[in-house]
Amino acid sequence: MLTYLTLAVMTGVGLQYFLLWYLIGYHFKKHESNLHALPVVNVLLPCRNEAHTLPDCLQAFEDLRYPVDKIRFYVADDHSEDQTAAILSRWTAAGENRHLVSLPHPPGKQENGKAVALAAMIDRAGEGLLLFTDADCIVPAGWAETMSKAYRSEFGLLTGITTISGNGFFQRMQSLDWWLVLGKVKVVSDLGFSLTAMGNNMMADRDAYHRSGGFAAVRDQVTEDLALSINMYRQGYRPAHLVNKDVLVKTRPQKSFGSLLEQRKRWARGAFSLPWYWQMLLGLQVVFYLALVVGLIQSFWLAAGIWGLKICFQSMFMSTFARKTETKIGLIPLLGFEIYNWLISWSTVLYYFWPSGIKWKNRKYR
Repeated sequence: MLTYLTLAVMTGVGLQYFLLWYLIGYHFKKHESNLHALPVVNVLLPCRNEAHTLPDCLQAFEDLRYPVDKIRFYVADDHSEDQTAAILSRWTAAGENRHLVSLPHPPGKQENGKAVALAAMIDRAGEGLLLFTDADCIVPAGWAETMSKAYRSEFGLLTGITTISGNGFFQRMQSLDWWLVLGKVKVVSDLGFSLTAMGNNMMADRDAYHRSGGFAAVRDQVTEDLALSINMYRQGYRPAHLVNKDVLVKTRPQKSFGSLLEQRKRWARGAFSLPWYWQMLLGLQVVFYLALVVGLIQSFWLAAGIWGLKICFQSMFMSTFARKTETKIGLIPLLGFEIYNWLISWSTVLYYFWPSGIKWKNRKYR
């Protein structure tokens, strides 16, 4: 009985990846637009201890292809302990469409400082679409234009695509992890559901933002982007996911395994706010490796064969999804990713239940 159950779980996950590959390849929504008149866009950048990444991020802002009279930049320093505030002050002083938003008080206990900063910037910003990214990101030149042309009011929220930069093994594995997760987000979004959003690459309009309660309503959540997307979905909006090379934002990898686990623990906290059926589907990815161990002991060759098919379908899915942005993934990294995914999946589970708070931006959350 145990053998049949474990093989059934493994087969189910393998078939899930086959279905994901089919959907990403043949039911992919491009969200193309014939919009010619570009709307006003407010780019929002919350910063905390980002002095080492800010120069590249701000240079990318300057390289954006967008009419100067239709784009405004709002930046905020969330009480940084480095030179972030000085860098932002110098940069905003160099352009009339650049605005530094002051935050007079640190966030309250257990308040998400990023959500508080974003709410303050949006209150200060004028009319127009709201475009979000993070200070450790580099946006492409066509980012603002492509996002604004694709956005439609019924979306409420439009998420772009983000990848991890770097050529080392650890960096590449993190990048593949993002392709895998965001590929699932794209499939779910194209089916009309909302799984999550990405605060480092997303767009909203004011009406949807305020109707959903905005960031003020989710300032006690450590995954403010996910919480905002859930609230928008409940208000009747259908957040969409735009994936192409013109909105492919590059972000920096986590430098150590420990910092990666801290990041994933925070994301896991947000995942537990999803409906139970999404939690079950996501949990199957972790249970798969437990079933694999049992399956290899009970029926080695059959379990190994199913595992091989799962790796094949999973690799096809990630590779097909990455090609939507004209990104190529080599065969060797795809094969190596399976072992990495096994390790990081179970490490995340163990660390999530470890009795410690969440550490983020030199702050601790329960």
